[in-house]
Amino acid sequence: MIRWRQSADDKAIVELVRTQLVPISPWQHPPESRLSEDIKNRLRRGPTLVASRSRDSSPFGFLHMELQGTTLFIDLLAVDGSFQNKHWGSELMNEAEQYGREQGCTIARVYVDESNSKGLRFYERLGYTKVSHIKELKVNELIKSLQRFWS
Repeated sequence: MIRWRQSADDKAIVELVRTQLVPISPWQHPPESRLSEDIKNRLRRGPTLVASRSRDSSPFGFLHMELQGTTLFIDLLAVDGSFQNKHWGSELMNEAEQYGREQGCTIARVYVDESNSKGLRFYERLGYTKVSHIKELKVNELIKSLQRFWS
């Protein structure tokens, strides 16, 4: 199930960052003692969805987002390896995009590490388009329109 983050989820979210995101990041990360506090501070900046077996079970995936005017910024997305390729990442993205639309967002933006070809393919399959490469940050910027058009 996809649900909103509860404070009890934070430990599992930090673990997902440590095991799923830190190993593929080109950046030096803070020591374990500071990683938890850094992630918890980041989570305070916007809403977070989690994927879990039940309302009270620990999450095996999460998506953190921020609303920046009419832009939905996808900040962090991670799914435990044993749950990958089972559409949980896509479900988290669908829920986040729907939430963004409800909040008046017209575009979604995400940055993908330049070395993360798997992540780049994932977002492109969801309709995101690469619009720039930011060499200094070692990331590709991707965007997607959230506007619905009916004919």
